[in-house]
Amino acid sequence: MKRISKLLALIPFLAAALPAQRPWQEITVPSLSEVAANFKAPPHEYGAIQPFASWNGADPKEVRQRIVRDFDLLAANGIFVVNLSPGRGEPKYLSPEHLEQVKFTVQEAAKRGMRLWIQDESDYPSGFGGGNISRQYPQLGMQGMVADIHVRVVPGQTLTMPAPPDTLAIFATKTSTDQKIQGVVNIPVPANGQLKWTVPAEGSTPNEPRLSWEVVFVRHIYVSSPTRNFNREDGTRAKDALYSLIDYLDPAATQAFLKITHETYRQAVGDQFGKIVLGFFGDEPDYSIAGLPYTPRLFEEFQARKGYDLRPYIPAFFVGRGMEETPATQRARADFSDVWSGIFQNSFFGEQADWCQKYNVEYLVHLNHEETMTALERSEGDYFRDNRRVEVPGIDNLNQLVPDAVHRPDGTWNVNNNFPKLASSAAHLFGKPKVWAEEGGGIGVDGKYQMDFQLVRGVTLLQIRVPVIRGGGDPSAPAATLPAVPPEAAMTAWYANRGGYLMAIGRPAAQVALYHPGNSIWMGDQQADQSTTKLGWQLFEHQVDWDYFDEQSLSSVAAIEDGGFKNLSGQVYKAIIFPSMTVITRTGLERLRAFVKAGGKAIFVGKTPGLMVDKTFLDAKDVPDLSFATLVEPSGDITARVLAALPKPDVTLDSPWQRLTYTHRSWRDAEMYFFFNESNQAESRIATVAGRGQAQAWDLATGEIHALPAAIAANDSARFPLSLGPYEAKVIVIGPDPSRAH
Repeated sequence: MKRISKLLALIPFLAAALPAQRPWQEITVPSLSEVAANFKAPPHEYGAIQPFASWNGADPKEVRQRIVRDFDLLAANGIFVVNLSPGRGEPKYLSPEHLEQVKFTVQEAAKRGMRLWIQDESDYPSGFGGGNISRQYPQLGMQGMVADIHVRVVPGQTLTMPAPPDTLAIFATKTSTDQKIQGVVNIPVPANGQLKWTVPAEGSTPNEPRLSWEVVFVRHIYVSSPTRNFNREDGTRAKDALYSLIDYLDPAATQAFLKITHETYRQAVGDQFGKIVLGFFGDEPDYSIAGLPYTPRLFEEFQARKGYDLRPYIPAFFVGRGMEETPATQRARADFSDVWSGIFQNSFFGEQADWCQKYNVEYLVHLNHEETMTALERSEGDYFRDNRRVEVPGIDNLNQLVPDAVHRPDGTWNVNNNFPKLASSAAHLFGKPKVWAEEGGGIGVDGKYQMDFQLVRGVTLLQIRVPVIRGGGDPSAPAATLPAVPPEAAMTAWYANRGGYLMAIGRPAAQVALYHPGNSIWMGDQQADQSTTKLGWQLFEHQVDWDYFDEQSLSSVAAIEDGGFKNLSGQVYKAIIFPSMTVITRTGLERLRAFVKAGGKAIFVGKTPGLMVDKTFLDAKDVPDLSFATLVEPSGDITARVLAALPKPDVTLDSPWQRLTYTHRSWRDAEMYFFFNESNQAESRIATVAGRGQAQAWDLATGEIHALPAAIAANDSARFPLSLGPYEAKVIVIGPDPSRAH
């Protein structure tokens, strides 16, 4: 009995030790000597990823030969991580033959010390289970609210008809001859299902303006965002709603999806979860539907969270055609966004994160429309809520992060090319070490630029486009006819391996945060979106590194410690910049006041919020008192006054350099800086950076480390010439001499 008691007493200690066996899953702050020991050949879990590798064909023996050949090629060229996709054709997705091939692939990866991510779908977006949701769980399919039935009526007519099934709201519009809506009449949904409504006679006489009337029925229906299935029954690559996604707002639907996909893989290779299999990759789950998200418990949940009935406001969500929303409609719509995004956060993303954590793997996902903030909020609800429990937040760079595109703002600031900061900020805020990019760059000028552009914005896992196994999934491409691997392939892969490793270890060190005004965007505030994008660029142009700071962190998640807001990575923000915005929460405002009292700096740039939100947007009335703020800058720009109000910078230059960006991470006894010249001109400055010790250059291409001969060390800083060629990046570390550090 005593022996059992002793064993039971050890359980908490054993459980606490388990994460340490998978250090890539947690924030680690190693010493310089530990990092230097890993730098030349970092642990594979942090490495560059071969995107969407699949091996298909009718002959399993021949397919396996290609897997072996391609794994050898990848390992020989420095790529040790594969994003495993089912691909088109044989073996069919989740069939016994497919799972046998997955087992073989895992075994071959293990022989070479390689790692795998498993794509969670038969293509994308995540949540249709290769068509099995429609086949096995049609009742759990995605639903939406749509205004899909329109009945033309004339003035004075009495319309008598059965209300269509699943009607949520009915309204009538009167429209002028120029097709502009002149008014809206809400019609009660009949309790007995039989509608009888008389159209006003207005517009029926020759002396009145001619008006046309239309009765509109808003219903909840099964409607899905489009999906693309590798193995469509019609053999095409069409993207449509033939195979429905799950109801993302129903946790039971997510459990059905997990049962179909993740559990099937676990039965096959679960013994390698958290070892060879790092986790599951999810792709673009969102509401790209012609309507609004719906789930059967929506109104009940809305009533519980907001204390009022949403249904009377639904007609106004669907009117359109020149009718401006009333303030009440805008606020009710914001409440609706608040509620459904809060459900989405837990019912879909949270359920998957919990499952992955239970089985020692990680959930990696990227959302949709990351570069256009308004569209992102409309289809995803709230980016940072969605990623609150995701282990590896991601983004999808569709080749837009190239030199000819990123620095050509059109003056409207509608496109946010700093969107990699969304994923890295989510990771930093919520204590996650890794950040993923679907298009992480590759060979050539544009490919290298995309790698550095994302690394300097905090991305760590680069899914790189390096033609090592080009044609590897094609059974008609035997080894003898494969194109030669370009000579720069291996160097590119190792560059990504080392860069990703350095960006994942240590603690992020940006002192400045830029508030992400999701609440104001829900209110239809386009200026909040544009202001945020503009301020992000202007901060970079003045060598101010920053993270986004979301409402969750402002209201509850971040702790007020060490003179600032401390996030779950242990990083402390000394200043929060607020862009132009419409609303602020009362809880957030009270916490912000405490932050300033503790020594933090609250800076409002542009339009200040005019409403304070408590439980509901609908009842928001009070104008927030911002007299405690460090600075209110009405110009809407990062001015000299704003810069002067910020904390002491960790990087200063002897003269301006608009296109120099950097990021900073802290190790136990050293400071790491990644500098990137985003211009096509060679530049040189004298840089002074925070840190104690020797200034060293860490070469991502070769893995070599050498001291900067012209550097001058001070008590808490180092000064050195910083020269960068066009589009060149450098890693500078300030710390002890690696040859002497212990």
